Amino acid sequence: MRLNPRRYIGSALRNAGTKILRYAGVQGVWIDVGAHLGETTLTHAIQNPGLTVYAFEPNLCVAAKSIGRSPNYIVIPMAIAEIDGSAQFHINSTDQASSLLTMDDTSRRSWKGGEGLREESAITVPTIRLDTFMDLMRITWVDFLKVDTQGNDLAVVRSAGKRLREIRKITMEVDISPRRLYQGSPSKEEVLSFLQSAGFKLISCEQQSQGQEENLTFEHISSR
Repeated sequence: MRLNPRRYIGSALRNAGTKILRYAGVQGVWIDVGAHLGETTLTHAIQNPGLTVYAFEPNLCVAAKSIGRSPNYIVIPMAIAEIDGSAQFHINSTDQASSLLTMDDTSRRSWKGGEGLREESAITVPTIRLDTFMDLMRITWVDFLKVDTQGNDLAVVRSAGKRLREIRKITMEVDISPRRLYQGSPSKEEVLSFLQSAGFKLISCEQQSQGQEENLTFEHISSR
């Protein structure tokens, strides 16, 4: 059955988001894609009631642990993808490694720490494009977009379409290993080429996962 993301989110979520955006002192909107337990953005939301964070986590079992933690931290159990509808989501034994993309087993065997990674199941999750979501929630500007979707980060960014120019800052993950861990994940060169052509400048690069991945932070040139 094809899921309708607009119906899935519903008017209740839209009304709640609208009330928050009208709250006196609101300073910005963040979108956290692949939020997991909110390690990157939840504390910021708790400490800054003027900030609205939309946190996407398609694994409902994980998402449920963050629901209600802060009134301005809105957990949405969906995946961001390039198509509005639904997709297979691969649940890993290490839930941070779950992804819309299939893990390459040959790459996993050579991956540092790969012995703890194992796909356990696949479930169907609702998906929505970033531009669809921004239009649905009547979001004019996104001050910060954080993406950590295990190989699917560039697809998330592309899903913003023409609304990408209304995102001020992006932090995303890229696999820089000789053989990428997830099938179909982009190279660093592809990521840089796309974002630079879209008017973004790379402002920081941080290695992680024992040098196998990098967190790249970009800022739109119009924000400087």
